[in-house]
Amino acid sequence: MRGIVAIRPRNALGFIVLAGGCLTLGCSSDPPPPPELTAGEAAYRISERWAREEMNHFRVTFHSDTLVECGVKNDLWKLVEVTDHNGNAWSTVYQLTEKGAKIVTAASLKESGRGHEILLRGPYKVEITGITEGSQPNLRNVAFRWDIDWDKAPDDLKACLPRFELSGNETAVFQLNGMEWAFESYLNPEDTTAPDGSPAAPPSAPVISTLR
Repeated sequence: MRGIVAIRPRNALGFIVLAGGCLTLGCSSDPPPPPELTAGEAAYRISERWAREEMNHFRVTFHSDTLVECGVKNDLWKLVEVTDHNGNAWSTVYQLTEKGAKIVTAASLKESGRGHEILLRGPYKVEITGITEGSQPNLRNVAFRWDIDWDKAPDDLKACLPRFELSGNETAVFQLNGMEWAFESYLNPEDTTAPDGSPAAPPSAPVISTLR
């Protein structure tokens, strides 16, 4: 009969198997759904950046009548003169020693004992408290709490800084790159760190810096 194409038995069997496979597995060109960002992976990615000295500069403000004296005693900072362009001393300020600069990033000490500002650098422990969708489908906001890892912190830091003040809450922004989630920034990066991971802005003057 004209118009009817004969199908060889072997080809017919292959066609039936292919059709059955499509019905069972689905023959679709749609890409696979993105992986879910878990709390465990988010904590790992955050800690990974901190270990490279990135995104780990957190500022704390607290009151202490013993902080200045303790830091001097433990060689974290010392009082130095501030001079003008003619070399005349007009003020004094506490500056970080080389030892102190390895423990904190920067600080602003108040003679009154109130409103000390310390820019920390860890080590930290992280606890993920929530993961929500970001402003774009490929973004996630990860809320977390950070605390100084007291067991790993330098003894001089523990001697001078109160443990209960060395904690805080932040929100990290994760972006999907390919099939992996990457920690990109904080929700308000201008308040924490610059894009390269360094402090965006030091505490208000006078700022303690490393002695040269």
